[in-house]
Amino acid sequence: MKRILVLLVLATMAAVGLNTGVSPAQPVRPKAVRVAIATFYSGSGTVTGVPEANFAKMKIDEINKAGGIGGVPIEAQYVDESGGPAKNVTQFRQLATQHFDAVIGYISSGDCLAVAPVAEELHQLTIFSSCSTDALFAGHHYQYVFRTIPPTSAPTIAGALYTLTVDPSVKTIAGINPDYAYGRDAWKYYTEAVHQFRPDVKAVGDLWPELFSGKYSNEISRLLALHPDVIFSVLWGGDLVAFIQQANAQGLFAQSKLVLGTVNEAGLTGLKALPDGVIGGSSNTYLFHPGPVTEPKIKQLFAAYRSQFNEDPVDMYAYPIQNSFAVLQAAYRKAMARNGGKWPTTEELAQVIVGLRLNTVFGPLEMRADHNATYHEMYGISVHGSQYPFAVFNQVVDFPSAMIQTPVGVTPDSWIASLPPSYLSKVPKPTRYP
Repeated sequence: MKRILVLLVLATMAAVGLNTGVSPAQPVRPKAVRVAIATFYSGSGTVTGVPEANFAKMKIDEINKAGGIGGVPIEAQYVDESGGPAKNVTQFRQLATQHFDAVIGYISSGDCLAVAPVAEELHQLTIFSSCSTDALFAGHHYQYVFRTIPPTSAPTIAGALYTLTVDPSVKTIAGINPDYAYGRDAWKYYTEAVHQFRPDVKAVGDLWPELFSGKYSNEISRLLALHPDVIFSVLWGGDLVAFIQQANAQGLFAQSKLVLGTVNEAGLTGLKALPDGVIGGSSNTYLFHPGPVTEPKIKQLFAAYRSQFNEDPVDMYAYPIQNSFAVLQAAYRKAMARNGGKWPTTEELAQVIVGLRLNTVFGPLEMRADHNATYHEMYGISVHGSQYPFAVFNQVVDFPSAMIQTPVGVTPDSWIASLPPSYLSKVPKPTRYP
């Protein structure tokens, strides 16, 4: 009887991994890698959300046709991100009880900030593909949360450098940005960078419309009265489309130069309405290249999207979700290589993501120790009359990540403050396409 009791105790201890020297059982190879994809399927966010879901579907199909992940196909469940942070936290907790191998997506920074600590609490591997607020990892040391794009500070620093390089005569700036973490971050780092490189430039106004308001008549009137040389904005999705249309109608573009940090989120409608001369930034778009015809990988992606969804993939801000799936796939490959081909645990997957290096369609990506990805950023000036029926961008500067992304362990504020005004001389010369 004693022997039976001892065996039962040892078995119980081994099952829960209690100091017996025996590890918990390795998970068996499943029938499918289950992934939940959260993005906007309703409201103004669908301008980005629907293309993001489309790109996710394309990548899943590509991976599954090639044999899946370690021979296991991906099985996706799509969920609507609309509804706000509280709703998304409740929904995320429900997803975690359904034993998904990973949750991928989320666009709004407000949603990411709410979901991230819950993901960590529940040990749910989560890869954010679009939200970019610097606050996501500030003061946190998450094990299970990653992001496959750089934080907001990187593209806005690039925007400041480009603005001052192409137009050294700038004396005044103003901002119109959504009133939540992302918009606040973007304006903060843009103004800090502008003032660091050109202390004589003054910020004369900052406007904070509610996210998804869609109506900007009062703000545009205020900007017309302020008459700044430059207006900086990271409005996105349906909000950006509405702003472009309304600003055009009220003559704002004729008075001030507009700098759009997420210009590709204007979608086809917004880019058709966008006049020449607008400064725009993005890291994932053919709009900043001479066109898919001369960029084979972009041409292939463009053609595949158009063939499958019968539209041009204008909103390439949605493309990084493909990078999120590529990171997940690479993590499985690396984890299984480490453990002799056994199916990895969530902990083993999380441990190998830092340090992953990938060559994406639009450039190299590396997952850093702070769980952010490195990536480049392109800025250019809008022009019409190309092979496309909407605005594309010329005078393009491709900013390498090392030039614009805060080093690991350093805050954006302190890093920007350390950059000398002569940093402007390091900006690459713009590429002018025929």
